[in-house]
Amino acid sequence: MLVYHGSYLAIPKPILSYGRFNLDFGKGFYVTTLKEQSEKWAERRSILKNKKPIVSVYEFDDSELNVLYFDGYTEEWLDFVVKNRARDVETLNIYDAVFGNIADDDVAATVDDYMSLLSKNRVNADVKRATLYQLTFSKPNNQYCIASQKGIEALNFIKSYETEG
Repeated sequence: MLVYHGSYLAIPKPILSYGRFNLDFGKGFYVTTLKEQSEKWAERRSILKNKKPIVSVYEFDDSELNVLYFDGYTEEWLDFVVKNRARDVETLNIYDAVFGNIADDDVAATVDDYMSLLSKNRVNADVKRATLYQLTFSKPNNQYCIASQKGIEALNFIKSYETEG
């Protein structure tokens, strides 16, 4: 399958050590199967660096990888995202890749609100259900977090291009 990474530079060979902690699925190299989404990522990141937006395109074969798949905004997805954003090291370095919905700006605000309530010990089953219900109104999207060197090696760089934005 084709996957895309939006940035302000071409990345023919990703290096895992450059990934940040406390992201949705932990430290790793993030890509998406959605071209338009990667172009938005590129435009957002390039503005911060005053550079041109660049999308790198890869062929990705995850058939030999240990991949954790999330199907939508589920309780398991929410628990996993919360643990990673809180830097719970138990969730890191377990999988070669993690696939699921992304916490975009609207989703991130909802997750942040939930985490705030969680830190105040104010979460029960109803609050969790309400949070997940609120997420059902979000625009469909996805992301892969490539979290191991084996996962990086499953990426075959095809090309990079500058976006129109």
